[in-house]
Amino acid sequence: MYWPGLLAWFQQDDFVWLNLLNQAQERNGLLRTLFQPTVQGTWRPLSERVFFLAFGAIFGSDALPYRIWVFLTMFANLALLQSVTARLTGYRAAGFWAAIFWVANSKLATAMSWTSEYILVACGFFLLLALHFFLRYIETGERRYYIWTWAAFLTGFLAMETNIVFPALVGSYALLCARKYFRRTLPFFAASAVYGILHLVLAPNQGTVAYTMHFDRAIPATLWTYWRRSFEPIGLRNLSPFTTVTGTVWMAGCTAALLAFAIYQARRKQWLALVLFGWYFIMLGPVVPLRDHIMDYYLTLPAMCLAMLGGYGLAWAWRAGTAWKALSAVLAAGFVLQHVPLGRGIAEWYRERGAAQEALVLGVARAHELHPGKVILLDGIDSDLFWGAIEQRPFLFLRIPDVYLAPGSEQSISAHPEMDDVSKFVLPADEARRGLDRDQIVVYRAGKGPLRNITHEYAPPADPAASGPLRIDMADPLAQDRLGPGWYGLEAGFRWMPRVASVRMPGPRTAGQRLYVTAICPAAQVQNGPLQMTVTVDGIRLAPAQFTKGNAEATFDFALPPETAGTSEIDITVEVSRTVRVSPDVRDLGLAFGRFEIK
Repeated sequence: MYWPGLLAWFQQDDFVWLNLLNQAQERNGLLRTLFQPTVQGTWRPLSERVFFLAFGAIFGSDALPYRIWVFLTMFANLALLQSVTARLTGYRAAGFWAAIFWVANSKLATAMSWTSEYILVACGFFLLLALHFFLRYIETGERRYYIWTWAAFLTGFLAMETNIVFPALVGSYALLCARKYFRRTLPFFAASAVYGILHLVLAPNQGTVAYTMHFDRAIPATLWTYWRRSFEPIGLRNLSPFTTVTGTVWMAGCTAALLAFAIYQARRKQWLALVLFGWYFIMLGPVVPLRDHIMDYYLTLPAMCLAMLGGYGLAWAWRAGTAWKALSAVLAAGFVLQHVPLGRGIAEWYRERGAAQEALVLGVARAHELHPGKVILLDGIDSDLFWGAIEQRPFLFLRIPDVYLAPGSEQSISAHPEMDDVSKFVLPADEARRGLDRDQIVVYRAGKGPLRNITHEYAPPADPAASGPLRIDMADPLAQDRLGPGWYGLEAGFRWMPRVASVRMPGPRTAGQRLYVTAICPAAQVQNGPLQMTVTVDGIRLAPAQFTKGNAEATFDFALPPETAGTSEIDITVEVSRTVRVSPDVRDLGLAFGRFEIK
């Protein structure tokens, strides 16, 4: 079903993780690279950091070994799911059908096709492994299985924060189905509470809107959205062979059947179906407050619990009368028939998108080999290529920093300001002209098939509106001419300044435009208090800014003097209140600058 996902190349967030190896070697060090939380407030050293570091060191840009490992882990998950479901229900057939229903659910397509989502597959593995060992402990009473449960549970925290729900899973099962062992689940709750507190303190969300949690009246609506999406291909009708009405009917039928089965069993004092029903919502718990980030792949693990309930219901119905057999067979067949082509279509979409991005990234790598030391300008980049690859700076993991979009490219790329600013990736037209005149630039056109060298036929747009942003990118070797004395050499996309440094750039085109300055302050600079940065434009001193956090990129914006509007060039001087030396470097370091931009 998902074989196209086995052949899918890297895309989107994958490129960030692929660059970890360079960061560990050049700047951060291995421990910092492994354990530093993301700005979104996630901390997954095993399933993201170790996974990409290890495979990147061995296989580099060959995606197939990564994909094989994902599939092998999923095979283990299916075996564990079969074992856990069979032990819970007492029906081997329930375990078999649970595995079928889980793998057939199209919500697994992203996890089976996009390497970054290995976190979901890995988290599922540790949750199922811990469940398996706890059930073995209940069956045998042997303490070693309880210890193995702890080992799998605690390791799961290194894979994904969703592992925090494990105590609720085993606690609810023990309370209703194995009361004798409920007290043995209480220490798991304590461990999850400690992890939750530490995660909030050490890995908070640093203002990322999509990952902001909202505990409000939107939660029921979010739950209902996820429940519908567990059965219906909402937003993906173009990949489904069935009509909207068909999907809704099957969703309603499956909902009624599963709910009726759980209630029927509960009235007979058989609580397992109700427990499995609850597990679906427990597994959704960590993502339900993310009302601004409702994603189908978040259903990968809740779908596992739904599959267990479905497998249990089908196995029970098959032992009941003919009517129950017929009804359960129709519902099960309808569910599988609707989801299989949908999951296959999504996996194929990821494979095709990955192939286009592979052609782009490896094409740029080949161009870099053919034209060492030259800036590569890309023309013909569409929205899919930009947001699927370039926005995540895919060339850095291959150590190719000097890649930009051609001037005017932002006009053909859909804007998503909540994600990033397209203009940051565009080379200004005046720099493009200067680089072409000096033979410092090669231009390649992207499209279907390999990149095509169009350097000799390319001309930057003459229209001022398409001349690109007013920006100096420190990673751009063409910006050297605009830098004043004192700047240190280019390092990993940044350039260090001493105590004072200056740049020259075109003045704002209109009154009201602001100056944006992006820099990184070394941690040693703020050990004794905030570092003050003073910016002067054409001799006029602007309001000072302060750095309070070390080793983190920060952007400050300043109101420009009104008289600079429309001027051909302005002089910008930056001064910091002190410098520092970071051993073994003997230079006096102020700040590491990334960009100066007017917009």
